[in-house]
Amino acid sequence: MILKKHFLFLLLMITGFAISYAQKKTTHKPRAKSIHDAAVNHKQIYNSSCIPMSVELVLKYNKKVLPDYYKLQNNWKEKTDGTFNNFDGKTIEGIQFKHQFNLKRGDSFPFNQLFKTIDAELTAGRKVIISLPSGYNFWHMYVIDGKADSGDYIAYSRYFNDNNLITMQNIKKLIFEVKGTDILTYRILN
Repeated sequence: MILKKHFLFLLLMITGFAISYAQKKTTHKPRAKSIHDAAVNHKQIYNSSCIPMSVELVLKYNKKVLPDYYKLQNNWKEKTDGTFNNFDGKTIEGIQFKHQFNLKRGDSFPFNQLFKTIDAELTAGRKVIISLPSGYNFWHMYVIDGKADSGDYIAYSRYFNDNNLITMQNIKKLIFEVKGTDILTYRILN
């Protein structure tokens, strides 16, 4: 009789542990992998190649190309009239890019929809390329990596001839100051 009680107790303990473990496994979603390490090892090789530099960074993060891949920047070189439209609908190494929020900036810009879109991409484990002001009448591209504790986004980029990783954390403020911006999102096809 005592043996049966011990066996029953042990069986209940094992069952309880298994249920608890299964619940933790299904309800706890691990944080998405950071693009930080890929950004540290990446570089912008031309003064005006920040758009293809950011696309290459996404390709490297998703392990679609090797760390020494700079084909997009080498093709772009010093192109100064390029936009995210150059990559809209293009599939590169199994990743298809989409230009979004290519709208007129101003008070009627759909900020909430932009932030919802960025949040959805991050929740899905994808990064978002974003165009942000960088000096007077200049723009630079960053890759949004995730959310900070403040609720704002954290993004990384590289500048030409600069060995330092650029980290941006006041992204929403910048977007509101310039009254909107556009983004480049992607889907992994294979």
